Amino acid sequence: MKPLIAATALLALAACGPKPAAETKTAAAAPIPCEGLPEYAPVYPGAKVTLCTQGEAAPGKIGGAVGFTSPDAPGAILAFYRAKAAASGMSGIDGDVAIVFRADDGPRVVRIQVLPEAGGSSTAILTWEAAAKPS
Repeated sequence: MKPLIAATALLALAACGPKPAAETKTAAAAPIPCEGLPEYAPVYPGAKVTLCTQGEAAPGKIGGAVGFTSPDAPGAILAFYRAKAAASGMSGIDGDVAIVFRADDGPRVVRIQVLPEAGGSSTAILTWEAAAKPS
């Protein structure tokens, strides 16, 4: 009787386990849309978006967060966002480590944190905020 109970328990656990790679791969392959970002906080060229959310951040403010991966090194990604901020008239501050950058001009703020991955690629999170446009 105990072997039957053990076998039943193992089958129940197997049914709850991870999905086969083919099912997981199909779901992960769909791109995540991320439209309508401000000119100072676009999706990094060639990046694979892993998270995109936008909306009201506080009364009178809008904002968003974009997570992405890129085959590029953190320095290249930071340089891109430094240039975008400067072109938009925003002044920037680099963090204590070379993987964080923040720029603002009062109501507009952009922050990027880039983490190096194996093989020279990167994972990043970009956040932004601005004054909400009057309706």
